[in-house]
Amino acid sequence: MPSFLLPDALNTKRQGNHGSMSLQPIEEFSSSFVHERIPTNTQSRCVHKSTKSVLAFLCMFMHGFLVLLHLVLLALSISAVEHHFVTSGNDAWMSVIGVSTRVFYALYCLILVYLVQRLTLYRNLTRHQKLTVLHDNVNAWSGLGSALQCLWQQSSTTGSSWWIASIATYLGCVFALHVASSSILQLQAFTTTTNMSATTFSHWPGPNIDMEGLQWHTISAIIPSLGHFTSSLNAGLNGATLYDTVQADGATGNVTVDATTFQAECGLLHNSELSYTPKLNANQFGDYVLGPQVSGNEQTRKWQARLVPPYQNQLVVSLSMSDFFPGPTIVFVVPMSIDIDDSLKSATIQHMNWEYQSESPQAPIISTVLDAYLIGCNINVEHHKAKVDMEGQLLALLPPPVLSPPSDWKAWTAPKGDNIRDNWLPPEVLGQYRRNRNWLSYPFRSGAMHPVKICMTQSQATCYGISLLELYFMEEIGLPVVLNEKDSRPPPPSGPKKVLCSRHQFESSLSKIFASLLWTGAKLGSDAGGFDPISSSIVVSRQVVKWHLNINSWPLAVALAASFTMLVLSIYMSGGIRQQQNRISIDSTGILQIIWLTNRLRVLKDLMNKVDDPREDVLRSAGMLEVDLLQELSSERSSTNDLMDNDSQGQE
Repeated sequence: MPSFLLPDALNTKRQGNHGSMSLQPIEEFSSSFVHERIPTNTQSRCVHKSTKSVLAFLCMFMHGFLVLLHLVLLALSISAVEHHFVTSGNDAWMSVIGVSTRVFYALYCLILVYLVQRLTLYRNLTRHQKLTVLHDNVNAWSGLGSALQCLWQQSSTTGSSWWIASIATYLGCVFALHVASSSILQLQAFTTTTNMSATTFSHWPGPNIDMEGLQWHTISAIIPSLGHFTSSLNAGLNGATLYDTVQADGATGNVTVDATTFQAECGLLHNSELSYTPKLNANQFGDYVLGPQVSGNEQTRKWQARLVPPYQNQLVVSLSMSDFFPGPTIVFVVPMSIDIDDSLKSATIQHMNWEYQSESPQAPIISTVLDAYLIGCNINVEHHKAKVDMEGQLLALLPPPVLSPPSDWKAWTAPKGDNIRDNWLPPEVLGQYRRNRNWLSYPFRSGAMHPVKICMTQSQATCYGISLLELYFMEEIGLPVVLNEKDSRPPPPSGPKKVLCSRHQFESSLSKIFASLLWTGAKLGSDAGGFDPISSSIVVSRQVVKWHLNINSWPLAVALAASFTMLVLSIYMSGGIRQQQNRISIDSTGILQIIWLTNRLRVLKDLMNKVDDPREDVLRSAGMLEVDLLQELSSERSSTNDLMDNDSQGQE
């Protein structure tokens, strides 16, 4: 029999001064108990009856409670009541839940195994069965591996296969509970939405911003390089649309903000409404004619002024002509060919002069006719709402775009409306309009200039410069221009002219440039030559990650099946409460109990005397002898007590 179980109590007394007791032969050792009165069977049963009943009741109760606990968890899982336990941080709670469930199941299963083991031991010791079967039934409780080994050995032993299989199944269920316990209760992540206050920044200039006073030299020099930045760095700018950016740490999802889209509307100016007629050898002076449709006055105006036209296949912004318009209009001088019909061509073409003089001091001035067009562009804006992705600060949704206008060029028309200033300025800026109306041409003519100037003659009055913004605009519409020192005195224009791009491409590129100018000015801030963006508060939604308690179905199903199986097996192996009637005087099957039983029971002493080889198979073969330990001990105890009574009467 195994020696892993320690005895709970032995009905012996230590001799001497509680020191070590020397080993004696079995005959001599047994004689020391002759004068010791052994309690009768009735007395022993009374002493252990209450303990036995408590163990049996506790075993049944704890197994039933475990099954009931899993049924309650199953009901909670179906109703999802446990999801109401919500926490913001999972590190501490995850550790607490994981450790507590594992500790609970480990201690609970430890108690269950102890109770079932004790009760099955009591029942096996009182059954009429073979010694080898008793050995296997007791040894199987050493562990799951030992139970499987004993089950394997049943091929040569009959009578205990079902019992060993029950023990192995019970210990397997305990192992399943250990595995499933760590994942029955867990914290599951989910996202929820909460409101938070955020700050929005508008890239639209405020009412007190002097647009003419901005450092357009710095702002315009940055525009050509914006296309090299990633979209995340251009937050607040999307093509020709400016939109508010939102500063809110941790905010997710989309938020509705204010947006402004530039829409340029361009057309050819009639030479009857605005024209320039140069005079020969007048140092680029000529006559201006300004009609009522452009100026908004009732009469036509005429005066003399200087105008240096751009070279063929180039374009420049005319600051002086743009000032003629009371509305948000910018004028381009374009000495190129435009795909229009003859009637519109004759009504819009401007005849100018290009004068050429070589570097020789006495070289004559050669005058050449240069046909050009004046293109007026009304810069309109549309204020609307847009949705912005909080994570990347990029536009997520814009209103449906207005249908693209036809690409054919047409004549310029004045902005519609009672107050043409309303077309691009917000209401709070209307009082500042007169001061800011000319800023549309300032980025082009007052911005960063290319170092190479183009001159007609030796007189500086015939020179003009091209800004970096004009070069960038020409590149955007398909007119790349590369200037170097030799281009400062070009020859008289000759050869076929290039054809200007479509009106839609011209308007789209110009709209994007104006949006980029305001966005760059707001990014630079007032300290760097721009203007400070307007900030305001807004309530946004933020998605936060939280954790709620969750009962996992599959681990719970495994635990429920294992606990129910353990309940059934505990009733089967222990015999329940009612079958725990008889009780043997020993409480364990250790080495001391084996010596005590062998010394007390002659049948065991005679059996062991016949075995000379202690190998497992020999001992198992010899143990195939049916015994009833309870009956044998009762008979031995009765004879011993009778002998002690006779000795007492003889001494008297």
